[in-house]
Amino acid sequence: MSYFITVPTNENGIFFDPALTSVVNEAVADEPFGFEDFFIYSHGWSTDADQCMTTYSRFSVELARQIMLLGAQPANKFQSPPRSSLGVGIHWPSEITEDPSSPLNAAQLFTFYTMEQRADQVGRNATYTVLRSILNARAADSTLAMRIVLLGHSFGCKVICAALQDLQTDIVNGTIATPLQTTFRVVLLEPATDADNLEPGDIYGSVCEIEGLRLLITTSQLDTALVKWFLDAGRLVNLFHPQPALGAVGPTGPTIAAFGASASISITTGFLPNQISGHTERLIVADLTPVHTDHTKASPPFNGGFAGSHADIFFPEMYNLIAGFVFS
Repeated sequence: MSYFITVPTNENGIFFDPALTSVVNEAVADEPFGFEDFFIYSHGWSTDADQCMTTYSRFSVELARQIMLLGAQPANKFQSPPRSSLGVGIHWPSEITEDPSSPLNAAQLFTFYTMEQRADQVGRNATYTVLRSILNARAADSTLAMRIVLLGHSFGCKVICAALQDLQTDIVNGTIATPLQTTFRVVLLEPATDADNLEPGDIYGSVCEIEGLRLLITTSQLDTALVKWFLDAGRLVNLFHPQPALGAVGPTGPTIAAFGASASISITTGFLPNQISGHTERLIVADLTPVHTDHTKASPPFNGGFAGSHADIFFPEMYNLIAGFVFS
């Protein structure tokens, strides 16, 4: 049996209701639930509570449905599809107000840098708290196999990476340990963070050191929010050396070298899990441009407005990509 909970936080990543800490601790305990798989989700910028609930509900159900359907087919060589899992959605205040009808939302574009910094703060506090609760709850049994899947979209990728960075720091310091059979599968969907942020020595430079971690990054040349607007915003604070977005150009050479082995794949219409399941590299970069191109030509076409295909993440090929990466 599986469950999904949503954890709302304030702008510092602190749980709004202290009782939620007990709820999370009870849910991740080995008994009586005994979850084998944990999914942690983080949305990105400009997502209110209503959008958060809709996004998490749709994405988690459609992903789970695809995994279950694929796992029932003998041709799909899944290691072990999830039988008992807990999903945790982090909702952080990424808008000026939670009221979608408020006139204040007209100024949302001016909050880019505030929300960029807030995403890191939420990751270091809320998301890290959930991670630490999971690992501490299972620390007594080092033989227990456990998969932790972290999925972020846009600025939500910063939320995920900031938590993992602090996790590795505490592992090195000896203040937390991971059970021997723990694996981490990290999915960064159209990450709105600098392309060099995962390089050793940069703000997420220790993520590559986490044992048992593999990373999937998606990019798209039709993601106007990252290809154009992210770079333009960067010029306001770094006129001569603005950094492109990770979701626009993919990881840098030093990042690829730090992970040790990488692969690049192209996601076309009809993409199936077995097109990625043969890859065992720690870092995989998936180009969504071909499938996004088809979506813009479809009837009716996908229309993401000024953001382009930035939010075009709800489709079967995406779920097949994630399923193949995480479970095979």
